[in-house]
Amino acid sequence: MVFDFATQKWSELTKLVLGYHSWSRDSRFVYFNSAGNEPAFYRLRIADRKLEKLVSLKGIRLASQFGWMALTLDDSPLVLRDVGTQEIYALDWQAP
Repeated sequence: MVFDFATQKWSELTKLVLGYHSWSRDSRFVYFNSAGNEPAFYRLRIADRKLEKLVSLKGIRLASQFGWMALTLDDSPLVLRDVGTQEIYALDWQAP
């Protein structure tokens, strides 16, 4: 849900069950992950509510049901996975 201060109303962004979410630096997008049978990492454009599935997380052993995710300073995603040790991985990706 997001609150519009101009109209003083709440609106639903998506019907998906969300895990961790983060606003992009320019506030145009909300990035989040979802759980269930098809876990994935998504991006939602606020202006028109366009939902984009960026990458599937199926088969990745996440640290919890949703895993943990955040964005770096350049809006690159960080995802925590459970491999039984404390290691940090970085993934390079090109935003669509």
